[in-house]
Amino acid sequence: MPLTEAQVIEALTVGSNAAFTEGLGTVEPQWNKIASKVPSSGSGENYGWLKDLPGIKEWVGDRQLVELGSHGYAIPNVTYEASIKIKREDIEDDKIGKYAVLAKGWGRESAIFPDENCFGLLALGFETLCYDGQNYFDTDHPVGNEAADVFSNIIGDPLDDLPPWFLIDDSQILLPILFQDRKPLKLEFVGAASEYAWFNNMVAQGVDGRAGFGFSFPHIAVGSKSVLDEANFEAGTLALASMKKSNDKPAGTMAKVLVVGPKNASAARKIIAREYLANGETNIYYNNVKLVVSPFLK
Repeated sequence: MPLTEAQVIEALTVGSNAAFTEGLGTVEPQWNKIASKVPSSGSGENYGWLKDLPGIKEWVGDRQLVELGSHGYAIPNVTYEASIKIKREDIEDDKIGKYAVLAKGWGRESAIFPDENCFGLLALGFETLCYDGQNYFDTDHPVGNEAADVFSNIIGDPLDDLPPWFLIDDSQILLPILFQDRKPLKLEFVGAASEYAWFNNMVAQGVDGRAGFGFSFPHIAVGSKSVLDEANFEAGTLALASMKKSNDKPAGTMAKVLVVGPKNASAARKIIAREYLANGETNIYYNNVKLVVSPFLK
């Protein structure tokens, strides 16, 4: 006995949801190696307070109350979607198997969506502003109120254009990228009884969600488009360890993670994954940092 249209639609909906969930499980996301998920409840969030965060010091006299700013750096939430139209004839003729495959693919795409955007934004940090008005990776981030008080979180020549690599201190309260997951990507279905189907002789299936991506503190990461070798790796670890607060005290940052794309993966492993060098000497950089290789970096 052939299935009714309602039964076919129910099978399509249940099967697609199961396939979507299966697709989500095919990927092990890495965005959380470089990004912090932050709560968001509106059209965007303001991070002007990043520049106002006061340090802890001896209590002498009255409390030194700092009013947190509400200006300067905002990350909007953007709506993302992917959708398809399905002929009602496919529903009537029970030709729905291919749509479960598409739903599984959307599940996988939804799982890598944060990776694609977080690592993609990190790579654009050499040309994208952060809260202090400088590019996230720059040579003259302000430290205090004096114009001469600046620091750099770039290794090598800023004009170099080799595959980028990054050193990050992942022990900090925030990671370099801020990920606002306003509305997680979800699979939805517009059925044959809808007004859309009546006018278009089509049903529809798709995913949508809302999210925003931006940068946090620039002193917790260094970036480079120069060659990844021992000398530049050492320079990067020293740069992170030398970061200062506005009161000239150490920021307490240290290199913990080396982030590269496939083109730098071999060079990275030569530096940190070999216990012994070719001449038999101990490699002083062996397992100094964790390695993250992302396909979303060149």
